[in-house]
Amino acid sequence: MNKDRDNPFLLVVSLSNPHDVCQLARHEKLPSGPIPQLPPIVQRPPLKKNMAPPAKESDAMSLMRKSYHNSSKFPVGDYDEDKWRRLSWGYFRLVEKVDALIAKVLNGLKQSGQYDNTMIVFTSDHGDCHGAHKFNQKTVFYEESARIPFILSYNNVIKHGTSDLLVNTGIDILATMMDFAGIDQPKRLPGKSLKTITQGNQPKKWRDYIVVQNYMTQGGPVDGQTPKVNGRMVRSNSYKYCIYDHGKQPEELFDMVNDRLETKNLATDPAFKNILQSHRGYLKQHANRYKDKLAIKMLDQPSLDMITG
Repeated sequence: MNKDRDNPFLLVVSLSNPHDVCQLARHEKLPSGPIPQLPPIVQRPPLKKNMAPPAKESDAMSLMRKSYHNSSKFPVGDYDEDKWRRLSWGYFRLVEKVDALIAKVLNGLKQSGQYDNTMIVFTSDHGDCHGAHKFNQKTVFYEESARIPFILSYNNVIKHGTSDLLVNTGIDILATMMDFAGIDQPKRLPGKSLKTITQGNQPKKWRDYIVVQNYMTQGGPVDGQTPKVNGRMVRSNSYKYCIYDHGKQPEELFDMVNDRLETKNLATDPAFKNILQSHRGYLKQHANRYKDKLAIKMLDQPSLDMITG
């Protein structure tokens, strides 16, 4: 970094790990180099508390688990406790590699004399299940895959703290950076700036939900065919709603306050009928606004009427 540069700068650093967990699962050579020698099983992380599939899981996710387990890309179908704990231990070693590289970037920024004058943004494109619900990859809506870190740091400007607001990093990062830079945000951009929030001020109104989509295609054959499943996820403050274009029971609803490990699908529970319908409404609102014809088609599945009665 040029210490004599007077103009503002933007530095983007893309780090691949802990993506090497894919090769680790296949017992292949790690692209970024080896990790320490595997310790005895008692020194590895314990099995996850949400290793089992959720109770009353949707047909789509049950199918995709079989499909992924039948793929050579994700050879975890026959994993026992020893192998799962090996995978988790290795995953955290790969995260430590990232930590070390981030430290180098920050040290370089400090040496440049610009550390106190630079906003730092840390995030990721996705997570990795590494065992949750017996998955070991991305593409699924479970928290380990869909929820990612979003850290903002600006010495003497951003206050320390955390927030539970619904943030969509895909659109909110740009809005936030433009706000800090004093650039007006074009009206056509949908993101929301977090600048005021980082100053310790909570907004009177934020957003009621965010929508995420996926397309699960990386699995192996099940009954002679390789399934391809589309999905939409609606995340509100307290619940997560998922719907897929497959199966007689295509929906999932999780209580993200009392069941953060997503162990029980509430979509078919009559006690949650109103919440289920309100989240269908959120998705329909979003689909109409952004012309998501596939989401509208999912919401028109006849089986949904049978579920809610």
